[in-house]
Amino acid sequence: MTINGQFPGPLIECNEGDTLVIEVENKAANATSIHFHGIFQNGTNFMDGTTGVTQCPIAPNKKFRYEFTIKRQSGTYYYHGHQAVQISDGLYGPVVVHSRDEKKLQQIPYASDRVVMLQDYYHDLSSGLLKSFLEPGSENSPIPDGALINGLNTRDCTRSPGRMCDNSTATLPSMDLRANENHRLRFINVGAFAWFQVSVDEHDFALTEVDGTDIVPSRDTRLMISPSQRYSMIVSTDNPDTSAVWLRAKMVTHCWKQPELPGVGLDEVKAVVAYTTSKRRTKPIASQPQSRAWAQGMEVQCKDMNTTSYVPLPLEPPPEVADHSYYLRSNLEIGNWRLERGFFNTSTFRPQLKNPTLHRTIDGYSTNNETFTSQSTLNGVNSVSYDLKNDFMIQHSGIKVVDLIIQNFDEGNHPMHLHGHKFWVLGQGHGMFPGYDHIGLQPEGRGLLPQSSPNHRSLDNLIRRDVASAEGFGWLALRFVADNPGVWAFHCHMAWHAEAGMSMQFLSRVDEVQGWSIPEQNRELCQQPISELEKGAAPKDETWFGFGIGG
Repeated sequence: MTINGQFPGPLIECNEGDTLVIEVENKAANATSIHFHGIFQNGTNFMDGTTGVTQCPIAPNKKFRYEFTIKRQSGTYYYHGHQAVQISDGLYGPVVVHSRDEKKLQQIPYASDRVVMLQDYYHDLSSGLLKSFLEPGSENSPIPDGALINGLNTRDCTRSPGRMCDNSTATLPSMDLRANENHRLRFINVGAFAWFQVSVDEHDFALTEVDGTDIVPSRDTRLMISPSQRYSMIVSTDNPDTSAVWLRAKMVTHCWKQPELPGVGLDEVKAVVAYTTSKRRTKPIASQPQSRAWAQGMEVQCKDMNTTSYVPLPLEPPPEVADHSYYLRSNLEIGNWRLERGFFNTSTFRPQLKNPTLHRTIDGYSTNNETFTSQSTLNGVNSVSYDLKNDFMIQHSGIKVVDLIIQNFDEGNHPMHLHGHKFWVLGQGHGMFPGYDHIGLQPEGRGLLPQSSPNHRSLDNLIRRDVASAEGFGWLALRFVADNPGVWAFHCHMAWHAEAGMSMQFLSRVDEVQGWSIPEQNRELCQQPISELEKGAAPKDETWFGFGIGG
């Protein structure tokens, strides 16, 4: 899929406080939507672009106008399709938001600013892969056929027998960086499944941003990045003996049940980083850089970078006391004679594409539907207004501090993304959640342990981000302030898992949402026939009717 004829889609670059207007005209065969990943959408929940949650899909040959203001945030983000796994087919592009205080927040001055998008690549369209993944008897997520940097890589066609393959115009990704300067590289993992380990030969780097949060520069030689995470690094081109080096991005295949790709080296994509003067490269470069990779080993676990030593700029510690604490069990259920589904506790999400959650919620309040009005002051799981089996909703009235304890019962990891908010990572690790005492907090997160406690800790340096991973058979503890009015998805950002149903929703600030009305253009999207809205969506359970799938 292309956007304005481009793959990847064009860069959206703006300043904090700008209002963006994006006209989407769907000329594709399938319905779609665009989600602006990591953008708060404060006051514009209708623009979040999540089909079945905040809007109906944009049917083929229809248009929709996204309009919103960037408030209280800056950094590296991206946009992508949020209907099924269209991101894997190329429906994505970068978003860069410049802060009013960028020079202050980025403590290392830099001469250039580049976006580096990492993608796992599949030969086949996501629609067919998704159907095969969900069907009874399936077990493993689809394994990528290769990897791309900014949509580019080369391919040996002899490794793809029986497929149409033309590599005559294929080129390696590359970037020219002026010598003796600092350069900001904004990494975005836009992939559907794979983690990447990133390094630059013969150069260390300073990490300066995590998911839109600026940090005090932290030096490293290796970056681990999960699907949908973003990091900025500063690379200094100060090696006098270098004309070009490799930037290496290698998929962490150890996390897969079937780690073998159909050829050596297909798990790694490399970009040429060439030193230049103002007018030309400092030295002619060979067809292949001769730089040496770092001697570090390949990571064998898919888990987040250890951010406990990072210092956010500015400091923004979480509230010390949580109002509510929720335990969430995440897992995939597989096996013969049943559909593969992703779960939070006992719920697996099935979107209502013609009647999204936000619409049902507002209509329920505006018509004085008793199932909604009787729950308007509820803080917690709402199993009256919503079907808990397929529509897991936690709601809050007023501004609340919320803790989430995610216990992952899968051997694979799950990078969790919360729409409309950032969260603080209170802790994460392997095995069962060891309890609040282990992370320096009183039971249910109701305050810090006293200084006399051996587990006492300060929360001052915790960073805020919007994607964090629960490692295989591990746990993840998050805290966020539910202050952004609206219905917000919380889901695994491995696209195959999200489409299997590993998604739930938070309804924040019920006291405000109950007075909203639905914009007319959002209503118009839902007036299309359901057959049009479901084009390109995940297959229904009924696709396998007759396989003995239980209710």
